Amino acid sequence: MRISLLSPLALALFAGFSLQAQASSDDSCYPDWRVSRNTLNGCSNLPFLSPGNDSRVNLRLLLADKKTTPLVPNALNEEDLSQGFGQVPFPVYRLTPTPGPEADNDGAANELDQLLGSLGIPRDSRKSAGDAFLSGEGSRCRSNNDDSATAFIGQVLKADMPGAEQQLLAKQRLQMLTTCTWDSMAAGDAEQLKSTDGKALLAYLQAAGDFYSGRFADAQKGFATLTDSSLPWLKETALYMSARTALNSAQQNAFDEYGTPSLEHVDKSALQWAETGFKSYLSTYPQGEYAASAHGLLRRVHWLAPDPDALANDFTWQLTQASDAQRNVSLDELVEEVDTKLLMSPHKAVNNPLILALNDLMWMRAGNPPMLTREALDAQKPIFAQEPALYEYVQAAFDLYVEHQPDSALKWLPSDMPPTLDYFAFSQQTLRGLALEAKGDWKAAQALWLQLLPLAKQPLQRDQLELALAMNYERSGQLAKVFAADSPISAKQVRYILLRNIAGPELLRQQISQASDPVERQTAQFVLLYKDLLHSQFSTFAEDLKQLPTPAPEDKIGTSLGYVYAAGRSLQLFQWSGEKSESGYACPSIAQTASTLQIDPKNPQGLNCFGEFILRNGLDGMPLEQARAAGSLGSTASAFKGETFSRLDGYTQVIDNAKAPHDDKAYALFRAINCYAPSGYNSCGGEDVDKAVRKSWFRQLKTGFADTRWGKSLQYYW
Repeated sequence: MRISLLSPLALALFAGFSLQAQASSDDSCYPDWRVSRNTLNGCSNLPFLSPGNDSRVNLRLLLADKKTTPLVPNALNEEDLSQGFGQVPFPVYRLTPTPGPEADNDGAANELDQLLGSLGIPRDSRKSAGDAFLSGEGSRCRSNNDDSATAFIGQVLKADMPGAEQQLLAKQRLQMLTTCTWDSMAAGDAEQLKSTDGKALLAYLQAAGDFYSGRFADAQKGFATLTDSSLPWLKETALYMSARTALNSAQQNAFDEYGTPSLEHVDKSALQWAETGFKSYLSTYPQGEYAASAHGLLRRVHWLAPDPDALANDFTWQLTQASDAQRNVSLDELVEEVDTKLLMSPHKAVNNPLILALNDLMWMRAGNPPMLTREALDAQKPIFAQEPALYEYVQAAFDLYVEHQPDSALKWLPSDMPPTLDYFAFSQQTLRGLALEAKGDWKAAQALWLQLLPLAKQPLQRDQLELALAMNYERSGQLAKVFAADSPISAKQVRYILLRNIAGPELLRQQISQASDPVERQTAQFVLLYKDLLHSQFSTFAEDLKQLPTPAPEDKIGTSLGYVYAAGRSLQLFQWSGEKSESGYACPSIAQTASTLQIDPKNPQGLNCFGEFILRNGLDGMPLEQARAAGSLGSTASAFKGETFSRLDGYTQVIDNAKAPHDDKAYALFRAINCYAPSGYNSCGGEDVDKAVRKSWFRQLKTGFADTRWGKSLQYYW
């Protein structure tokens, strides 16, 4: 009868499950490629203590340093890779161990069968009532299982009573085992129990039946009569069950049908009785059979009270000091529970440095007004008296993220390089580097990132440093260092992002010839040819196209170009022959079209065919044209100059060209109108046009160009 937490553990577990489910749902995670962030993004965590991390990640970092549980990220899977993830930043579910198979209960069932066999009692095939619940689902009936039945029948066999009485009690416990409601033993059967031990065990059985059936007052009376029993097991179990009954009585009106708590409906007097009872049990039986469960249920008492200080101390002890045998749930479940039951509580400082540091980082997240003030932070100093370094870190983070005073932040952080980097020391040095960058000292920050690289031995530390160093090179105008032969930056996604977003022609040409990663070579070649075209660098396109073998590789380039879930695009599209499309508009090859536009940038057929190339190859809105979020990796200005071509702008130029041939203008009208089909939103890029303009285009097409196949076929405008 080692009892796990009751109902709201389900809330904690379901919260973890919902985050894991994001990896394969419509609310998928996507990485936000930056190191400094003061807004929560559960999909983009980093291995240093940050306001932008999910608090469970920050907690796991601190626990790893305390040698409680190592940080062991799950390996990247195909789902992660298809969403564009590298090692960092990472979604919170990558630190949550993959659920293993359900616990095998055959051992308990076999032991119970053996005990029953010794009494000559066969067991039927009905399932134990306590085993009928889903993982994480809470109920007091969960402990009505093979383990608890085995414990009771084992005591029956040890007790001083005739065999007939033993059989009678064992059969009654079997009846109770299959149901969560049990009334009582028939009066005639009860009268057969004459021995003192038999009567005592029957009293326990009746009290347990009252407990499982929700008759808490009757259960409490029954257990109270047994706390002075001469049978040691009964005495201990009754003391534990008295406290457990009081807890269930206290909370019976506090949850709705969905398990959502309303703490104002908790019976405070019964809750106090439960707390006293569990403490009494632990004082009497510190290594008792139910000690782990009692510690766990005390957490529940303090949560329902609510007493956040006591709850914070409960969690800290169980997370950092208790042994596995002293915990009623796993460390992973405790991490989920502390997040759900304590860290998400209203803004109130708890008298515990570990939990308070986690909350402080949460409260530093961007908001108006900020949830943490300088006065409130200063008032916390006594709470951190035993953790001065942790308090200094919190102060530095506040200076950097809330007050935006990097010089002040640096005063709280050690300037000496530590001999080794645990996650806290790594956090200190990371914050130091970010403060240097925030004040514009890119050179000093760069030197720091390079110094830290050989010291980064813990999981994910080097990955973060490579990201930080790459961002430093990008923002200090030294992008070429990322791709130098001796570059320490090997993270593929980091390199891909910089190539596709900001690299210039020379750097791309360098990587086409020098990159050791074949995907990187193909990515560089795709980006170069694409941007030559889209930035109207037609002469260089012709030269760069010569480096593409004929035929070009068939394999598609996906995530390295920024595609998510999609198959990507092949280099073969740059050898597009311009074959006649289903719309009936004929074009030469893209190479010929580029040559035409190089000579005459306003050539109507050239503009239409450039648009046709984009349309037929699915290049509208491709990732290379999507702006990066400000402050993220690859968000500085691209080295390619000039405006990016859009189909709509090309069509508009043809429409406005009085000298454009009849069919060319008709097709431009047809395509420009269809840019808004069927949603009414522009899918072709460029400047939007009003609906009135689209209406006039439609009238023009249906009147002046009614003789063309496009004037005849188009029936609507959008």
